[in-house]
Amino acid sequence: MSRQSLSSGRKTLMDKHFQGSQGVWGEVFTNRDLSYSEDAQTQGKLFEIVKVRFLQSIFPKYGKMLEVGCGTAFVSLYFTKRGFTAHCLDSNQEILNTAEENFKNEKTRGKFVLGDAERLPFENNEFDVVTSFGLLEHFANPKKAISEMVRVTKKGGLVFADIVPSRFSVQTFGNVFNFIVTLGYWIFRGNWEKGLEKAKRNFQPLYFENSLSWADYKKIFQLAGLKSMQIRGNRPFPRLTLPVFADKLYARLLKKAQPAWYNFDQSNSEFARFWGAGYWLWGRKMV
Repeated sequence: MSRQSLSSGRKTLMDKHFQGSQGVWGEVFTNRDLSYSEDAQTQGKLFEIVKVRFLQSIFPKYGKMLEVGCGTAFVSLYFTKRGFTAHCLDSNQEILNTAEENFKNEKTRGKFVLGDAERLPFENNEFDVVTSFGLLEHFANPKKAISEMVRVTKKGGLVFADIVPSRFSVQTFGNVFNFIVTLGYWIFRGNWEKGLEKAKRNFQPLYFENSLSWADYKKIFQLAGLKSMQIRGNRPFPRLTLPVFADKLYARLLKKAQPAWYNFDQSNSEFARFWGAGYWLWGRKMV
């Protein structure tokens, strides 16, 4: 193979990596609990429940919704069970199958679409609510994906994005903890090299994450046609790598802290945007 061909191949891989990290999600989701449950016994499920309860305060009572980059489609399933009609789009067929299975297990119907966030296969002004969760930070330039999300939203409709870019936050401390725990676990098992490889992913994940600020995202959404925008820091607690029993204990502790957690998520403060694990951004399409 020529040097030019190798260079072209690397560029293609890099382009895919910097436009959503599509090729790595099968591995990222391996060994995770991908089932649906509203019983928040683990930190992962608790984080989801806190999120959807907040969304209930800004969503309409019912409507047609789209979740872009749906993953397991927890949010779509939650709101479908409460009167919404959900369309779930993802670029990974395997995880889309998992989302569909979750709907079937809950005896609930949804529509599942294999597609690209930068070329949404929907008409203009089609949805009352368009959402994404942990998606936009995986694009080096998220303008096209954001423009597409706004395009398919009805005039007056709501666009919501949960964004977790690469930056300092409470999760930075969580990543240090997770690095130590992961490395220690594999050293105990007699394989420190594998432990170091896996531990480093806390700071060098398989997927790409951009470093755009909340102000950068706000500007991009405004240019795409979103108005009446709000952006808040959310979740003052890190996601930790824990064995099952410790994970459940951590979730119980977090439940006791929910009043302070709620106040943090509602504060709309500079400190929350600095410390919070991610950003919640939303607004309405007015053009």
